[in-house]
Amino acid sequence: VPFVLLFLMMMIVMIGAAPMLAAVAEDKMQRVFEMLLASATPFELIMGKVIASVGRSLTSSIFYVIGGILALQGMAMIGFVPFRLLPWFFVYLIAEVTMLSALGAALGAACSAPRDAQQLTPLLIFPVMIPIFLLVPLAQQPNGMFATVVSLIPPFTPLVMIMRQAMPGGVPAWQPWVGLVGVLACALLVTW
Repeated sequence: VPFVLLFLMMMIVMIGAAPMLAAVAEDKMQRVFEMLLASATPFELIMGKVIASVGRSLTSSIFYVIGGILALQGMAMIGFVPFRLLPWFFVYLIAEVTMLSALGAALGAACSAPRDAQQLTPLLIFPVMIPIFLLVPLAQQPNGMFATVVSLIPPFTPLVMIMRQAMPGGVPAWQPWVGLVGVLACALLVTW
């Protein structure tokens, strides 16, 4: 269950946040933003794109989660569904997509052409891939010092924390909240 939640979130985040980089670079090249700046501030424009990305991610995640629940129910394995973690899954998904979409928009705004945006794609993918590379040490000691520190670093918090929460023993009650505040603060800072 911890790994399924981690990989599901990783997949949805990549589908939802990764296109933001190229989309903003394309809009900038076509001078779409210059026309829209007469009616909205830059923060409002970027935040609108980020909210659209979050909506796209939530829509696809709802279909995957409901499909998974129905499949497990059909196989008489409904006991494997972590119903207590589903609210955290969606909260972390929103936080991660918001943060990475804002980062993608910031990187896309720094590009002069969509071709330049492709070179910056690793900067957007690394926050999602690094927790995957650290999967073994995190799974071996989910409540160790290393796992706790990594789960409180904003780009890694959603993926690592949802995995740690799904492990036997869970995490202390304050850690998910502190991690969530860090991710949201980071997302607002990057969007600004």
